[in-house]
Amino acid sequence: MLTNVLWRSVIWSTGLRRAASGKMRVFETKLNSKDLVTATDREIEELLIRGLRQRFPEHVYIDEEGTAGASTGRKLTEEPTWIVDPIDGTTNFVHGFHCSCISVGFWLDKRPELAICHNPTLQLVFTARRNRGAYLNGAPIRTSGQTELERSLIMQELNAANLGCEHRDILWQNAVGMLLKAHALRTTGSAVMDMCLVAMGAADGYYEFYPHAWDLAAGTLLVREAGGVVMDPAGGDFDLMSRRVLAAATPQLGNQMVQLLGDKQIYHQRDDEPQKSNSNSNSIFK
Repeated sequence: MLTNVLWRSVIWSTGLRRAASGKMRVFETKLNSKDLVTATDREIEELLIRGLRQRFPEHVYIDEEGTAGASTGRKLTEEPTWIVDPIDGTTNFVHGFHCSCISVGFWLDKRPELAICHNPTLQLVFTARRNRGAYLNGAPIRTSGQTELERSLIMQELNAANLGCEHRDILWQNAVGMLLKAHALRTTGSAVMDMCLVAMGAADGYYEFYPHAWDLAAGTLLVREAGGVVMDPAGGDFDLMSRRVLAAATPQLGNQMVQLLGDKQIYHQRDDEPQKSNSNSNSIFK
């Protein structure tokens, strides 16, 4: 039954693809001029949350745009929890760039159980179920199996929030260090797409400081079920609410990425902490 609900999100998003095309460039800003939201974000999220709640009214819902309501909060507990990102890569979507994904993850006992990531533009549907493997359009997928950083293509998202004085130097040191050590460094503008690329073997690793829980909830299971690892960039256990992630095709590659990052770590306010008001919230360097 849970899998059927996940597949329904594919039907919804496919139907919205044409409907959204005429209004995709109409957007609002949230925290700053680079943090965008469109009517399509809200429409997809409302459809997903409403459809899931009809079947699972007792479950917990964590979403990006607030459709689930503030009463649910953004705490990850042992309760059955749906974590929804209606469009990851909204800026890409606004500009018609093809790396935008719908992401739905189901967690239980603080573990990922089900995942679906759908890129409607490229017609890519990634699915996973714990201990059942990961799939792309119904066909099994595996990570590349790469163990050497020197031979790896690494995904990275810079994020404007890391360009303030507090984090800028660390960000560039990590980017330059990874670029010099790895085979190549790439970015898509979508954390969901980055993790899907690692899961399908098109990229070998990915790290980011600043992603949200809804960006990673489904991709975490995809990577793990495809044979990869997901951990904290400092080498500890992955914490979904920490806004930090490192994914790799193999533990060996993950450890090499952790060693390269070393103590050059960036920490942001966690997703499960009350959001602080800030007079500079409109600055892209916040």
